[in-house]
Amino acid sequence: MPLLDLFKKSPKKEPTKDDPFGTPEMQKKRRDAAMDFLKIFQEKIPLMGGKPHAGTVLAVAARLAGSSLYRSLNSQKDIAPGVVVLSNEVNEAWPQLMNIFAFYCKQNGIDVMSKPMVTEFPKQNKPLMEVEQVLAEYQDQYHEVMKKHGLDYLDGARAGMILCSIVFQYHCVKVKDIDPYVATGIIAMGVVEGAKTAPPRLKPGGSNVTPTPAPVNKAPNDQFIQVARDIAQSSTSGSGTRLVLGEGMTSMREAMTKGGKYILVNPGVVDKLKQSNIDPYLIYEMALRIEVESKIPQIDFVGENVDDLLREWGAKPQNQIPFHVRQLLWLNDNAAGFGYERSGNSWILKS
Repeated sequence: MPLLDLFKKSPKKEPTKDDPFGTPEMQKKRRDAAMDFLKIFQEKIPLMGGKPHAGTVLAVAARLAGSSLYRSLNSQKDIAPGVVVLSNEVNEAWPQLMNIFAFYCKQNGIDVMSKPMVTEFPKQNKPLMEVEQVLAEYQDQYHEVMKKHGLDYLDGARAGMILCSIVFQYHCVKVKDIDPYVATGIIAMGVVEGAKTAPPRLKPGGSNVTPTPAPVNKAPNDQFIQVARDIAQSSTSGSGTRLVLGEGMTSMREAMTKGGKYILVNPGVVDKLKQSNIDPYLIYEMALRIEVESKIPQIDFVGENVDDLLREWGAKPQNQIPFHVRQLLWLNDNAAGFGYERSGNSWILKS
């Protein structure tokens, strides 16, 4: 698979906003590091039916980049592998990585931001490896390559986005086995998953064995409520005077392009809560409640019609209803009590 042939020329420049290392020399280091790891990756690339599986390949590259971002932000913390760590720093930093990816893709002929990002992936495209499997299989060689080229963790993450753009071009342009906007969604989700999941220790730095974290207390006590509130606050990103709700990453796209806050709970958090027999919707509702209690002026539901959803889901059991629709139902039942008035797909705080 001649992936190396897909990235012979680099752009004349790379986005330099909030990037103190935007020199041509640093760009070359990142590019060379991405190419070197690609040589290793091709020998261990995930296959399905004897062929590279597009969704998994893209997710591996994105999760390695995201995990390198995690290390750049949490280098002084010793957290058990697999624990989901949410922070506003990650919420602010990972979209910048996506901007780098989009820049390189556009240089190579595809504007991945020209259409809405797909957030519901077809079954045949869903990644076949979990985050923990990706890190166990690839992280040590990845970081050894980055270190060899003199890159710290942050620039290792940026090099990872070059890697993402290469495998994107192969699968979306050359062999065309995945839709470009599905691929972009997989990469975006992969970066977030990697950036918010504590990785195993790197082998050169010590043992991969770390203490097992204490189990989450299933009882709805004060300690759990505080933990849930902290997670909810860290799951709310963006800024402005409105909160945007919607399915999957629809709300994020709307907020990032037109302004506003959005709620995006890390899939790893959802999985951990389910394993502990805790309904993950509690985080979604708490994040929504925090914004309502703070009297955010406007809440907009995007992507679907509110009246249609209320008719479709209003009488069904809670455990059958998607999280974003449960938020909608909560608003419909409770928003008026907090001083909001509904108008179409929006709730406006009455003056």
